Amino acid sequence: MSVEQTWPGPAPDDIVAWTLVQASHRVARRFRSAFGRLGLSPTQFGVLLELDLHPGSSNGEVARAVLVTPQSMSDLLNSLQRLGYVERDGSAGQGHRVPARLTAAGRQVLRECATAVMGVEESLGLTREQAGQLNSLLHAVSARPDDPADPADQDPNR
Repeated sequence: MSVEQTWPGPAPDDIVAWTLVQASHRVARRFRSAFGRLGLSPTQFGVLLELDLHPGSSNGEVARAVLVTPQSMSDLLNSLQRLGYVERDGSAGQGHRVPARLTAAGRQVLRECATAVMGVEESLGLTREQAGQLNSLLHAVSARPDDPADPADQDPNR
């Protein structure tokens, strides 16, 4: 007895967005594994990188750059502070901007992250030209504005 298929669309291998989702899961696992060896999550790495590249950024600016909510950013900074990788000046008082900054230990672990990133990059198995093309295409996809009417666009953890 045969069962009639319901799906009227293209073959899954021909759906670019689905392929992107699958690839992102595979690469995310590699990042989690690589940074996990350093005691970090990929998002914590992103925070350290943003603080290094954009010193003095507000917590909200860093949160937007690493695709987390401002509330999650507070937890991330607290965890990085407990690890000794960031510091904040607590004397500024409530309601004042208190940018986080890397400590010497934070700069050291960020240098170690470079090796982890290169390992993940190499695991993609792309030539330099292919990697450049893919990176350009992914930036084009990322540059598209989110649809404010779509609740899925509001939760970066999906």
